[in-house]
Amino acid sequence: MADFKKVYSHEFTSANFPLEDDGRTYHVSTKPGEVANRVITVGDHYRAFQIAEYFDNVTREDLLVTETGPYKINNAHLFMYMSKRKFLTITGTYKGVPVSVVAICMGMPMMDFFIRETRHVVKGPMAIIRFGSCGTIKDIETGSIAVATGAFMISRNYDYFTSEKETSPYIITDKCSADKELQEILYKNLVEECKNDNIKVVKGLNGSADSYYIIKARYDSNFVDYNEHLIEDIKKKHPDCVTLEMETFGLFHLAKCISSTYKKEHESQSEDIKTENNEIKTAATTMIFANRVNNTFISTEKVPILQEKMIKSILDSLIEIDLGDEEKLQPVQGSVWEAMVKDFKN
Repeated sequence: MADFKKVYSHEFTSANFPLEDDGRTYHVSTKPGEVANRVITVGDHYRAFQIAEYFDNVTREDLLVTETGPYKINNAHLFMYMSKRKFLTITGTYKGVPVSVVAICMGMPMMDFFIRETRHVVKGPMAIIRFGSCGTIKDIETGSIAVATGAFMISRNYDYFTSEKETSPYIITDKCSADKELQEILYKNLVEECKNDNIKVVKGLNGSADSYYIIKARYDSNFVDYNEHLIEDIKKKHPDCVTLEMETFGLFHLAKCISSTYKKEHESQSEDIKTENNEIKTAATTMIFANRVNNTFISTEKVPILQEKMIKSILDSLIEIDLGDEEKLQPVQGSVWEAMVKDFKN
């Protein structure tokens, strides 16, 4: 068990963006040189470990962890850090290129912590691909793979349930697009990887919600949700919606709000906004677990097959995307991957 006095013994210098005394962020708990410019984000910790098995020179034994956290493991081929809030960061190299995988659990707040705090500790442009699971509201077989062309948000309209003035129990936003280049690279690699295995790869719009239970019109007799018409409302506003889950919109939206690339015609940028390139290129791919059209769920034996195909395609896509001048990325010198890169070259 962790030493509680040590876990909570840090000093923080700012209430605006709290950092621990060693430079670690408040929730994800990483610092510069521990997160690469190319990142896969997942919800499931076990999926993060599965991805890390594809890193250069990493064996399954390297990933055997008995501690529950927080913990830090740093060896010749792998860096792992589990924060006290259960954000798991694993950094290694793939074909000699530094890559991180960060497991964030579920939901929009966790995605927000992850994006803001990893962006804070990484120098230069980033590429982030979300890898998760979803449901579909189209006639698509479970066990298929979806690549999000964009995403929109479905939020519970909290005032509707307590006020007579509101007319709709849910708010459905306009769509926010993925990075076109990274999305196309990812789609191409997935199609190529799956072409001989009868695995369908589809592209389309994704809807993200603030609740697992309301998003797919699930009925819960313990609560009043007024969600029986929600899927119909989603289809009316976004007829090209293919998948539903809980995180992708947060990734795409915050990437659009990056200070160096944000564009809104009627607003001028504030003088204190960063001018160096802190762009985030984003994409997302999900395994279709549930079909709400025919009420079917994926068979468990399909999941490992899908994951193997998708992990390789995602990693290949991350190292294929051009992030510009390497000198403007997070420096290799002093990073947790410095020895890993040298070892790969040798």
